Formats: sequence, structure tokens, C-alpha cells
Amino acid sequence: MNTKNLVREVQKRVAQDADGYYPGAALAQWFAKARDAELWRINAFEVAGALAVKREKLLATFIRLAQDGVLDLNWDFHCTHCNAVAGTHNHLREATAGNHCPLCNMDFRNDLARNVEVTFTPSGRWYTIDRGFLAERTRQVVQAHKEKRIRLPAVYVSGLDCLHVPLFRQMFESDTLSLRESLAISQVCIMFTDIKGSTELYDRLGDSTAYGLVRDHFDVLFKAVEDHHGVIVKTIGDSVMASFRRPADGVDAALAIREAFAEFNRRENLKNEVIVKIGLHAGATIMVNLNNRLDYFGQVVNMAARIQGTADGGQIVVSSAVREDPDSLARMKGRVKALRRRVENLKGISAQQTTFRLEFAEGAAAAKAHRAA
Repeated sequence: MNTKNLVREVQKRVAQDADGYYPGAALAQWFAKARDAELWRINAFEVAGALAVKREKLLATFIRLAQDGVLDLNWDFHCTHCNAVAGTHNHLREATAGNHCPLCNMDFRNDLARNVEVTFTPSGRWYTIDRGFLAERTRQVVQAHKEKRIRLPAVYVSGLDCLHVPLFRQMFESDTLSLRESLAISQVCIMFTDIKGSTELYDRLGDSTAYGLVRDHFDVLFKAVEDHHGVIVKTIGDSVMASFRRPADGVDAALAIREAFAEFNRRENLKNEVIVKIGLHAGATIMVNLNNRLDYFGQVVNMAARIQGTADGGQIVVSSAVREDPDSLARMKGRVKALRRRVENLKGISAQQTTFRLEFAEGAAAAKAHRAA
């Protein structure tokens, strides 16, 4: 085992890094001591535990190393019947909605949240896994399958975890799905935001001033989303669509956005000129390639957009799915005064839907001002 070249490359990236993604010399030390069994399929979350650093930070580290060509990023598709890796790709564009497992001779559908694992392997330019190890590993997997002992790691990076690292979207923007493919996602939280009365804003302030405010508003929104483990999916005019791995993260982001714009209006000496309304919904959807970018498609997306459309100025409105999530309720505790239930018809949705408006401990005059804006 000789990891000298690999360690040298990691150290070089540490020295060149200007964004602070790398946890310093500890990472180079880990690579120096790692054996083939650890390097064959590196689990970024396990390494984060070993180095006592945040999972998301180290995952971003490995993503950057993959972009720099030090590591290969693997999309591993586990059979949903036996858990064996039935297919693996280095690029998301090679992925398919389903796979066939040669070990148990079964077809299965892929779910980015449940059976798609993201691992990393040193690039062959810097380190080569011993063929003897690979042969022995294959033998072990076949034997474990016979004995029904194959298990997914207790902690692993799911495909959805990877897609919720902003750096992945920045660095692998072109690595999207085939136009004819989609990947299921059993649970994701979708957020839509919009500026209340943006047309009137342009009319009142003039195009140049209003446009500057809208651009500044995007900066505030993007930071709040990324600070709370979310990613921006796209902008649509003055609106933003974002996604979160967990509903509770979406709730955190929504509360942070509300506070950030109160401060934004104060700082810019604005009389509530920029008032953002927010809608959140969570559930199953599919990921697709739309305009050569990763996007979501399905009723969960439609519902989130419609829920946002019911919000008044400055309001946060969530669906029953978000309201019923225990972690989401825990994030609201002490920050939200009440949840006002409403049953309403949403455009394009056949059944009536129950939504909840977050109410805050503010005076009636302030609440009235928000609604009138």
C-alpha cells in the first residue's frame, strides 16, 4: 500500500483552497493511514465521524476533491431486495429509474433517498486499489448474499444528501439526468417564495430601484436556504423554488427568511417594501432533467406552489405533511405563537387541502400591515 501520491494531491488542494472546505492536515493523515478496505468505497459521513467534523462540511470536501480529479464520485444503486450494489456509475447522467440485480435476479426501482448511495474512490491517477483485494471483496459479497447478510451501512451518504450540498450543484451543474430518465424521491421538502406586490413595487419605485431590491432579496434568500441545508432549484421571475432533505430544515429556513427580511427592510430604511411570502410542502416526487438542470416534477411541487399562493404578505404557510412532522414542530417551539388551520381549495388540486399559517407574537397592527402590503 502506497498512498504517497494521493496524500500529496490532497495536501496540494488543502494549500490551494480559498473557501475553507478542507478540514486541514487531519484529512491528509486519514488518507495516509487508510487501507484498501476504506478507500474502495469511502463513506464521507463515517470519515466525518472519525475526524470529528460536520458531515455536510466533509461531504463538500469530497465533492470538491472529485471535481479536482483527486477522487471519483460513485453513484451506487443498492438492490431493494438484497441490498447488494447492483449498479454503479460515476456520473448521474448514466443513472436509470430502475436496475436489475444479477445476484438475486430481481428488477427494482431506484429512490434517491433510500437505495442510492454516494461513495468516493481515489482516482486511478493517484492510487490503485489492489486487484487481490477486489477479487476477495467480490467473493465476500457473493458469500454474504448467499447467507443474506448484506446490509446498507448504518450511516451513509444518500443520493439526496449529495444533491442537497450547494457545492455539488455548482460544480456538477452539467451532470444531470438523461432527458428520458427520472429518479424517484420518497421524501423531500419543497419551498416556494414570492415577493408580495412585486408589480406594484416596480410601479412605485421605478424599474432600476426595484430591480436592485429584487437582486438583493435573492442574496438574502439564497443565504438563508443554504445556511439551513437547502439548495436553490431555480428562480421564476421574483419567485424562488428551493428544496430541503427534511421538512424541519425547510421550517428553519422559512423562519430565518422572515427574520432576515425584517432586518433587511430596517437596514435599507424601507417601509416594508420587500415582503416575502412562503409556502412549504413535503412528500414523494421525482427528479428530472428540465432545461438541462436537475429539477423536481409532480404533485408535491404543484402543491407547494399553490400553498405559497395562498399566503398573505409576510406569511409562512405549511401543509399538513410539514405540520405533522415532529421535528418541524420542535423547530417552531418558542418561535411560533400559533398555527392557524384552514381548509381550502387549491387551484388544480381536486381535493380540499388543510394548510396552517404560522402566527407570531407581534401586535395586531403589525399583522394588519403585513396583510395590507
